[in-house]
Amino acid sequence: VDKIHVISNDIRKLVYKHGFNGSAEIIKITPAIDTNYFKNEEAHFHSVENNFITIARLHWKKGLVYTLEALAILKKAGIPFHYTIIGEGIEYEQLRFAAHQLGIFDQVTFTGKIDHKLVKKKLQEADLYLQYSIQEGFCNAVLEAQAMGLLCIVSDAEGLSENIVHEKTGWVVPKRTPDKLAHKIMEVVNLAAEDKNKIVCNALERVRLEFS
Repeated sequence: VDKIHVISNDIRKLVYKHGFNGSAEIIKITPAIDTNYFKNEEAHFHSVENNFITIARLHWKKGLVYTLEALAILKKAGIPFHYTIIGEGIEYEQLRFAAHQLGIFDQVTFTGKIDHKLVKKKLQEADLYLQYSIQEGFCNAVLEAQAMGLLCIVSDAEGLSENIVHEKTGWVVPKRTPDKLAHKIMEVVNLAAEDKNKIVCNALERVRLEFS
């Protein structure tokens, strides 16, 4: 090849890991979103229930079983929440059964694939965006969530740790550790409004400057 395009530094490292010898130029071009469309004039953090959301294919790479396990820990701790998963895929039945076994089925909504305008509306209604993937190149949905003013917690899978600057524009949690994810969610839910707003403002500014 003459040139290689990657969307994150971690993907660049994978190219070398799989045998690339440096004979061609590697160019990183991250994803970008329409920040004029993905914006929210309404205030967040208004929900006593804690509305969480994820937009993803229902695939093992997205770590949704680990997310459900973390939310089961929250339920045992007495923290109210409702979790919406937007997307379709081969793991649909498995995820529904996992939610049932974990005792949180009534607190989880699977919307399937929905219209783009309705996706934006669902983001407007949410407080916290979760993307606890096992593998992830970068993830436009996390950029969209930040642009909409949501607090974001992600895993450290590949490009997600570039998408979110830990403790500045959101939080990065080691993947496959639902207990750590649960602890971080509890910590974020209990933050003072002033601290939440600081994170949101940092995220909005970074997305506008670097990912528009």
